[in-house]
Amino acid sequence: MKIHNYIFLVPIFDSAQLVQHASTKSDEIRGKGLPFIADSFKVTVATDAIYAAERSEVLERPTSLVDVVPTPPDEVDDWMEGNSQLAHIALKKLAKLRLSPAAQKTYLEQLVNQFLDSENALTRLREKYPDQWEAATGARVRKERKLVLEYPPGSTNSAADVTIIVRSLKEELARQAPALDDAFVDAMSWGSIADWLMRCPLDFEIESAS
Repeated sequence: MKIHNYIFLVPIFDSAQLVQHASTKSDEIRGKGLPFIADSFKVTVATDAIYAAERSEVLERPTSLVDVVPTPPDEVDDWMEGNSQLAHIALKKLAKLRLSPAAQKTYLEQLVNQFLDSENALTRLREKYPDQWEAATGARVRKERKLVLEYPPGSTNSAADVTIIVRSLKEELARQAPALDDAFVDAMSWGSIADWLMRCPLDFEIESAS
């Protein structure tokens, strides 16, 4: 087996000096008379654009880039105690759904759980796959900006409506960051609901008594 071509992969190919360097190295290697180097051996400078199809396939294949690790219940309690004002804002909104106090608390605890799960997973995603993190958080920001148009303040009045918003965000994430798996997308979508309830982009209409 003889080597005919060596691909020198670079992030940006915008300098003639790279070509000159590749040519110099090609002559140097051919001149060594190595038995596994072909007479036509050359060094080719390229970017990942030459693997566009392969790159697209990898990015669009839903895989577990990072695991969504469940947050321990005591950490959820600690977070709610340390962010009592935000939790209070969310509870006031949940009260409009005419849930019992116990149901409101349970609902909020589960939302905060998803919020912490997703935030921790996003931190790991940013460290390992910054491009995917940017795509995911960008999709969430764009959805938040459209909340006031798609769901004007006070127009959302049931848990079913919340599920519709979650489904819409999941679809947006699937389009913008197709490499993320279902577990990540699900946690991030529900976590975003908790974030929006606490920071006020999302609110409910007060239900009238029947």
